[in-house]
Amino acid sequence: MANLLSYRIGHPAKPQLALERVKALGIPAVEINLGPEEDAKAVRALLARAGLRAATLTAPCPLADPKLFDIFENYCAKAAALGCSGLFTSVHSGDMPLPQVVERLRGLGDIAARHGVKIGMETHPDLCENGSKGAATMAAVAHPAIGINYDTANVYYYNHGINTVEEVAKEARHVVSVHLKDTMGGYHDGNFPDFGKGVVDFAGVFGVLNGVGFSGPFTMELEGAWTTSPDPAEQEAHVRACVEHLRGLGLVP
Repeated sequence: MANLLSYRIGHPAKPQLALERVKALGIPAVEINLGPEEDAKAVRALLARAGLRAATLTAPCPLADPKLFDIFENYCAKAAALGCSGLFTSVHSGDMPLPQVVERLRGLGDIAARHGVKIGMETHPDLCENGSKGAATMAAVAHPAIGINYDTANVYYYNHGINTVEEVAKEARHVVSVHLKDTMGGYHDGNFPDFGKGVVDFAGVFGVLNGVGFSGPFTMELEGAWTTSPDPAEQEAHVRACVEHLRGLGLVP
């Protein structure tokens, strides 16, 4: 099966790159943000008119919030209505004891499973900042609808002396979605260049994940000053460079 390429565009009404430009680059799917009151079916129709579909939906995850399960009931329903495979979220345990964290994550997994979607936890502290930590969290939670959203660059940002291919291999069987991002490789280095200009071995990451049966979504999460450029052509040039790098490696159609 061909790998599914996606692009994190933000809100579809005000995307990082215009929807028609995304489609013109041959990117079939997107990751999107929506507010809690927004109509997922209307957004699905908006994307369809541009020839796109939502692969994943971003959801907030305030673990200590008494309304946490209501929040996820809403966002999981939206993800299902959009036709997404899952949700992307960032989870921080903070001062919450691990047994309580696990209990709440399992509750979220039950909600996601009822809606036929999965939850991907981002490569962020303090539960999933590297492969070992993510694998340990997944072992503790042990829920089929809770997995990892592996970020190819964040693992460098939050750790010293690691390699992204080695890290993804530690938790590969738990990966349900991916953020593709390049980096110069430094700890807390926020320079995320166009693909191929940093240290990320994209072919190696794809190889590990394809080896365990994962074929996407592989979502480009692109950051940098150019993302706020008033020149759409400049923005498109950076996105195109990243897509072409992946295609040049034979990783995506």
